Amino acid sequence: MGRFIITGLAALGIIGAHAPIAAQDAPRPLKDHDIEVSGDRPLVRDEIVRGQHQIYANGLPYRTALRFHDPICVAVVGFEAGQNEMIAERIRGNIRDAGIALADASCKPNALLSANRDPAAVIKALKGRDPQLFSRASEESIRSQLAAGKPAIAWGETAVRANDGMVMSGMSATDPSPVNAYPVYTGPAPSRLRAPLYESKVNAIVFLDMDRLEEMHVHQVADYATLHLLGTPRDPADYEAAGVPTILSLFTKGPRRAPIGMTALDRAYLRGLYQLRSTDWAWRLTANILQSYQTPGGGAQQQDS
Repeated sequence: MGRFIITGLAALGIIGAHAPIAAQDAPRPLKDHDIEVSGDRPLVRDEIVRGQHQIYANGLPYRTALRFHDPICVAVVGFEAGQNEMIAERIRGNIRDAGIALADASCKPNALLSANRDPAAVIKALKGRDPQLFSRASEESIRSQLAAGKPAIAWGETAVRANDGMVMSGMSATDPSPVNAYPVYTGPAPSRLRAPLYESKVNAIVFLDMDRLEEMHVHQVADYATLHLLGTPRDPADYEAAGVPTILSLFTKGPRRAPIGMTALDRAYLRGLYQLRSTDWAWRLTANILQSYQTPGGGAQQQDS
């Protein structure tokens, strides 16, 4: 499954005390004059297509869509103890709802959400402790996100695999033989319908700035993180131009104007993404999202292992 993420970030000694985010089971009441309702209204086809292209990154048409192909193991740290598990279980529920495989209870995390008051310091300490979780590309992405003052810093490792599942870059965690470090392709000839190689998420990491979480509900935080961990949201994205509700607007619109959780389009995106076969071209994603939106829970092609 590739390299795994450490969960003991508190051991780094730099996650301090923090104020909790809203911990109630249901959203707390908001005053009428303080809230702008952002309803999850039904969308027509053109709105779904425009919203998808404005909010989510498809990638190049003749490349595969980036996602996990291994079972997902979730870890949440940095919130109060009860909230860590509450958010983690919400994320696991989102994974199950999207038809994505969860790892067993003894798994090592490959999807980490962390909240702290100084993401830059924690990331720096994490790099010193686990440098294998960083690459030249991810370090550049992290620097760019920090410089822009992003409330969420997201990155992760990827690996290229052949259509028979062989890892073409990086080492396999389940088979440390040096033979697997060499890009040897043994699959069939390229196809116009299926890609010979595909890029896979090995792990995903999201760091949230605790000072930017004021008044947010645990469901909002969990659902926002889910899309960043499992998918590829656009950065930046124009939510006004998209014209459709999405939990990804949480930090742009604020907790009172953003949806309380993932919208129907957000969920259709995850289902559509993970119902793609591993070697399907990215241009198939739009059709899958449309089908998933119109017939939640069925109708689209199923992912293969």
